[in-house]
Amino acid sequence: MTAYIESIGDISRCVQSADELTELLNGGEFEFSDLPIEFDSQIPLAKMRRNSRYNKLACIAADNAVRKAAIPETMDRRRIGTIISTGYGSSVYNSQFADTVAKGVPGLCSPAIYSGTVPNACVGQICILNGFKGASTVLTGGDPLEYSALLINTNKADMILCGSVEEYNPDLYSELRELETLKGCDLSEGAAMFVLSKEKTEKTLCAVTGFSSASLGKSPLLHRLEEKSGEIISDILKKYDNTPDAVFTAANGTYFDDIESKAIKSVFPEAELVSPKNWAGETLGCGYMMNVMFAAAAVNCGKYSKVLVTGVDLIGNYCTAMIERA
Repeated sequence: MTAYIESIGDISRCVQSADELTELLNGGEFEFSDLPIEFDSQIPLAKMRRNSRYNKLACIAADNAVRKAAIPETMDRRRIGTIISTGYGSSVYNSQFADTVAKGVPGLCSPAIYSGTVPNACVGQICILNGFKGASTVLTGGDPLEYSALLINTNKADMILCGSVEEYNPDLYSELRELETLKGCDLSEGAAMFVLSKEKTEKTLCAVTGFSSASLGKSPLLHRLEEKSGEIISDILKKYDNTPDAVFTAANGTYFDDIESKAIKSVFPEAELVSPKNWAGETLGCGYMMNVMFAAAAVNCGKYSKVLVTGVDLIGNYCTAMIERA
């Protein structure tokens, strides 16, 4: 099952464009942005003024990817889907809305306000801005890249705007930093978006050639897993026939790094281990797709010819994908 990544749209604490990402991977200097991240937009302000910050992160990263892909005007928008994943969704807006309800201000509890609290609000806005009318949804677990590739390979779509978003919520992040499983972990926010195509084009950055995933039972981000979870990871990785040049891992500075690295080395002892979270931070529900973004850029710029990407979500899935030169 193969799909082609045509473009990247990214917002992270270290880079906010594909060019900056390539420069970073080639050893360029960078500075970490403070949280919440400030970002620029090419979308007219009038079209975004009523959107939550969660929506803006997703829409602006998506807009960057769509502009880079230069989708032909003649392409049927009913054949372009939008598949996005998130861990906590519009958590800041949800908190504000809940406070409004708790304080008994019914005039602010309108359907228009409520609609901004649901995770799929960002997909609706992306589709409106770009005219996409194909298969669309938001996932709060699992692999949006694999699902998008499945839709493409079963002729449900010709292109997919695929990605992930997680916004910084100071109250939520303060609570998460108290978890033993996240001690030593640098929490951040971000959005990583891609335009996927079923056909290789002159703009193609790389190919996604394989997937393998399984449940670890619980998320290592929120629960402490036993060493034997490394056996599950090893079994997942053994499903790949070829050895990658590098593995872009889920490592984030926590106890789980050792479990994962031992499992990877047992299957791919020669592969270089790279941790994109050293640059982007731990972006929780966006972490896996952020890793895919770094891997796609690394393959496109010629740093590696084949990269295996790993990641975990907040419900316990361990996801992997193979990224190769197209």
